[in-house]
Amino acid sequence: MRRVLPVAAAVIALGATPLPAAESVHDPAAAGHDHGAVSGAIVGTYSPADLAFLTHMIVHHQQALDLCALVDARTERPEFHRFARYLNDAQQAEIDQMKGLLQLAANRGALLPDAHLHGDPPMAGMLSTAQMKAIAAARGAAFERLWLEGMILHHQGAIDMALAQQEAQFRNRNQPYGLDTLVDEMLAVQRGEIGKMKDWLDTWR
Repeated sequence: MRRVLPVAAAVIALGATPLPAAESVHDPAAAGHDHGAVSGAIVGTYSPADLAFLTHMIVHHQQALDLCALVDARTERPEFHRFARYLNDAQQAEIDQMKGLLQLAANRGALLPDAHLHGDPPMAGMLSTAQMKAIAAARGAAFERLWLEGMILHHQGAIDMALAQQEAQFRNRNQPYGLDTLVDEMLAVQRGEIGKMKDWLDTWR
């Protein structure tokens, strides 16, 4: 299963150029206020782009949960059922982690972006309403093929978003608290999951 690091374990030694003190996110424990969620003295600042990434990735992950909910009633493969449950739990854990990071930023005065996205699909790397309906209407082998193809596309969208976020962090020489580690995990794990799903597409034909 995917190992999602708790927020407290996500702090690493930062090599970024120090930011102005007024923009830094400080550890409440260092100030004598132990909120139980943060460790370390100073952590990287969240930019508006960082906050947008978290907000959009939550929306992206939610569609993965919607896809996972379709599996049990539409295929009899036990390995597919197990994978969908694992993926659901892992994506939900990351959603909870990202919501926690957004709340941490909001508690320190950050203005969070609007989570209501428009368009169909709402962003690149998500499935359209028509694609979701087609998957939900299918059964058996047809469902398995459509679901796997859809989730591979969906995962690749998350990888593209995570790569862009990672490149921005390197370019800006900033490692936002908790987000840098989360992005690294997303890239490694979702690439592995794509490999598994591609193998199933080949062997389940």
